[in-house]
Amino acid sequence: MLPTCLISDLKIFKPNDYTRKLAGELSCPPLAAGVLEMLKGTEDIDTLREWIHPDFTRLIESLDLGKSSKAAKSLWESKSSFGNVLVYGDYDTDGISSTVLAMEIFRNKAAQVRYFIPRRDVHGYGLNAGVLDKIAVSGCNTLIVTDCGTNDSEMLQKLADKGINIFVFDHHSLSAPITIPTIVNPCINMEAGDHQKICATAVLWCWAWKENIVPRKFLQYEIDLVTLATIADCMPLHNLNRSLVRYGMKLMRTNPRRGLNALFSCLGINKSQLSEEHLSMRVIPCLNAPGRIATADTGVRALLGVGSNDSVYSCVSELMRINRKRQTLTENIAGEIDDGIITGTINRKVLYNEQWPIGVLSGVASRICAQYNMPIVLAAPVGIKVVRGTLRVPEGGDAVGILRQIKDKLDAWGGHKYAAGFSVLTENWRDVRDDLERMLENIVIQPEGVTPVINVVPSDISISDWRAVSDLGPFGNNNPSPKFYTDNDPYRLEINTLGKEGKHSFIRVSNTKLLAFNTPPRDVAELLARVKGWIYHPRLDYWRNEEQLQFILDCAVMEGGI
Repeated sequence: MLPTCLISDLKIFKPNDYTRKLAGELSCPPLAAGVLEMLKGTEDIDTLREWIHPDFTRLIESLDLGKSSKAAKSLWESKSSFGNVLVYGDYDTDGISSTVLAMEIFRNKAAQVRYFIPRRDVHGYGLNAGVLDKIAVSGCNTLIVTDCGTNDSEMLQKLADKGINIFVFDHHSLSAPITIPTIVNPCINMEAGDHQKICATAVLWCWAWKENIVPRKFLQYEIDLVTLATIADCMPLHNLNRSLVRYGMKLMRTNPRRGLNALFSCLGINKSQLSEEHLSMRVIPCLNAPGRIATADTGVRALLGVGSNDSVYSCVSELMRINRKRQTLTENIAGEIDDGIITGTINRKVLYNEQWPIGVLSGVASRICAQYNMPIVLAAPVGIKVVRGTLRVPEGGDAVGILRQIKDKLDAWGGHKYAAGFSVLTENWRDVRDDLERMLENIVIQPEGVTPVINVVPSDISISDWRAVSDLGPFGNNNPSPKFYTDNDPYRLEINTLGKEGKHSFIRVSNTKLLAFNTPPRDVAELLARVKGWIYHPRLDYWRNEEQLQFILDCAVMEGGI
């Protein structure tokens, strides 16, 4: 069904004389200038110019990784070898990407480098005390922790007291005292704003770059890992993150690592035409899937890409198989919750089911939170002693802040502003459930507000225009992809079926097709009497190696009530 919105929900921007003047000063097409003007407001010319052409060197040099950055550098320089090295990562894309990056950096100073990725359903969130006890007696000389560890100084100190070298590269919020001097995390500085927010893989990469840990030419071929993790963790796309993603995309389009090249091939993605959408919608879900329902080792092995071509492709095939299983589980649980909300049989915000696999709940919670703009907790037991849950909140909420209020009742917890995870002893679950339900009921949800759209007829947008707009990306968190608006002309409108099965349609507006996926012609026709206009976005497409511009229909704009 085609989504609808009210004309009053939009802020329609129409390019004007100032837009054309701005295009001249920025040396870009008027369409790109109009998008900048719409999304960035009336910022000064130098700021807008910097947005188009970020100064990567200046941006990375201005990044403050804290005093621990120098302490970690001193530890690096003090050793000719770190002996037997173990990298303790995490089970999502940022976790496995930072694990691979740490392995490839520390191989320069190690007798052996191994890795350990916890199982979500066994070891829980963050460092696991039982695993660390085994590390302490395993002959490990150096422990590198990535994408967790900031709030685990007490556990890490026990290893340091045994003479084990400790490095931590993380980006999670601080919630416990720090005693380990080599925890590199820009968020330790509580004053840090969005410009300091980078993923754990980027923390490690930027540390190695800024402190000259390894040759920068080597790091240039590792930046693809930063790109994957930045997009996967929905990091705010300020100029530094945008630059990191741009360089990583360029690398993946021209010289992808073996495992990614195999994954692109199996997914039918032409690497030279790789987009952020390909990564976020197809590649990253495959890398995430093993950590959701099995062991994330498969993702690590795929990114390492070691062995014969057959073994690399076999690993990638396993990734895709696990992802299909993850998709099925997610759809089943999301459908069950969706039906309950619609029928009214589900009226709580904290949901628990003994049959749910804990690994897929974060994806389901994200979907429900976005679909209904509501906070939600999904939880399930792990064995008989522990309940694990995932919390998602919309804009206006603070997931980590909520868990901080009940931290004394939790066994472990952590996360980001809008997404967090926790574990609780089964005997404390009822109290925690009731506390969470009460707090979620009292969250003030910020209204979604008006959506800015730029009023441009699709036929007026050329491929070169859209390339210039694409240079303002990558688009995502804090840098929304621009939406376009065109008026409806019911007297010159044509609706036809798109595809053989009649599931899709296209609407011809001003001699240009707007493609409406998952919307048959009859569904569009039912709306026409009240349609004021259409919201769409352009997309580059390649057919038989010929580049063309498509226009994808996002929403029907209604004059009155829906």
